[in-house]
Amino acid sequence: MSFLKDLFEHDGNGWWKIPKTSEAEANPKSEHPFGDFIKRTKAFILWLTSGKGHAGPAYYWVIAIILGVITLVEVWWFEQDGLRYILVPAMLGFSMVKFILVVAFFMHLRFDHKLFSWIFVTCMIIGVFIFSLFILLSAFHGYGN
Repeated sequence: MSFLKDLFEHDGNGWWKIPKTSEAEANPKSEHPFGDFIKRTKAFILWLTSGKGHAGPAYYWVIAIILGVITLVEVWWFEQDGLRYILVPAMLGFSMVKFILVVAFFMHLRFDHKLFSWIFVTCMIIGVFIFSLFILLSAFHGYGN
């Protein structure tokens, strides 16, 4: 966790952990690989959600555009003959991302208590894992005989 904190946050106390000398100047703000990206992204999301409990119309348009782009990638992927060997795992992944976006934003799970999100994500991971196991078991049923 310390590595992630060091990577994304700047406490003004020496980004590169170089020992301070009396001539050392204070580190400039956002002196790390991502600069202000994280802070600006949070500010943009706050602006997009209008800073209140629920989002405004622009927020839902952005999510709808993201869902549309994912759908276009799915259709494009389906038409590519060279990518057919990973079609099912890719479509499962795309479907999972779209499902999470719809549940999180259009069904307002993102604005509910965090415990609900953790329960949802945990159950979804377990469900996808069990579904994948059943697919593999049915695909390889009878190969040992």
